[in-house]
Amino acid sequence: MKITRSMTAALLAAACVAASGTSQAQVPVVESNNRLAAAPPRASSSQSMDSRSEMFYQMQLLQQEVLELRGLLEEQSYELKRLKQQRLDDYVNLDRRISALAGGGAAAPSSDSTADAAAPPAASPRQPEQSVQTAEDIVGEQADEVQRYRTAIDLVLRKKDYAAAIVSFKQYLSEYPKGRYAPNSQYWLGEIYLLQGDLEQARQWFARLLSEHAGHAKAPDATYKLGTVYHKLGDNAKARQLLQEVAQGSTNAARLAASYLADMNR
Repeated sequence: MKITRSMTAALLAAACVAASGTSQAQVPVVESNNRLAAAPPRASSSQSMDSRSEMFYQMQLLQQEVLELRGLLEEQSYELKRLKQQRLDDYVNLDRRISALAGGGAAAPSSDSTADAAAPPAASPRQPEQSVQTAEDIVGEQADEVQRYRTAIDLVLRKKDYAAAIVSFKQYLSEYPKGRYAPNSQYWLGEIYLLQGDLEQARQWFARLLSEHAGHAKAPDATYKLGTVYHKLGDNAKARQLLQEVAQGSTNAARLAASYLADMNR
C-alpha cells in the first residue's frame, strides 16, 4: 500500500511537471503568433500614411485655388473702385463744362468759341462715359468668368457631382479658352477622369495642360499625375521620366513623385 501511494505521488508530480513544461512551451508559440498577427497592421499603417500624404497634398491644392480666387476678387474690387472714381470725375467735369456754357456764354467774344459751344459739348462728355462703360463690361466679364469657375469647383468639392462638373469645366473652357482658370480647369478634368478610372481621358487633359501652359503653377502637379497615369497604363519608362522630372523640383508634387518612384523600384 505504501509503494502504491509513492507511485501515485510520483505520477502526479510527473504530470504537474509535464503540464508546466507544456504551458511554458506554448507561451513562445502564442507570442510568435501574436507577432505574426501584428505584422499586417504595419502594411496597413504604411497605406494609411500614403493616404494622408495624398489628402494633405490635395488640401494644399485647394488652398492654392482659394488664394487665386481671393486675389482675383481683390483685383476686381480695386478696379470697380477706380472706375467709380473715374465716372465721378467725368460727371464733375461734365457739370463744370455745362456750367461754363450756361453762365459764361456772353463772356466768350469770338465766333470760334460760339461755334464750339454749338456742337462739341454734347459729344465730348460722351467719350469718357463710353470708355468707362467699356471698362465696366470688361470687369463684368471677369466676374462672370470667376463665377463659372467657382460653380465648377463647387460641383467637384462640395456636391461631388463629377458628371456635372465635367460639363461645367468644359463649358468654361469653351467660353474662356484663354481664361485665367483654363489651366486649372484642364487639371481638374484630368483629376475627375482619373478618379473615374478613365485613364486615357485623364492622360489627354494632363498632357494638354502641359502642352498649352507649361509654365503654369499647376504644371508640376499635372506632370506628377501624368506620370502615375502612364504607370497605370503600363508605360513604366514614360512614367519614370515624368516622375523624375517632378522629383528634381522643390514643389509639393516633388515629394510625392519621389515616393511614387521609390514604390515603383521596390
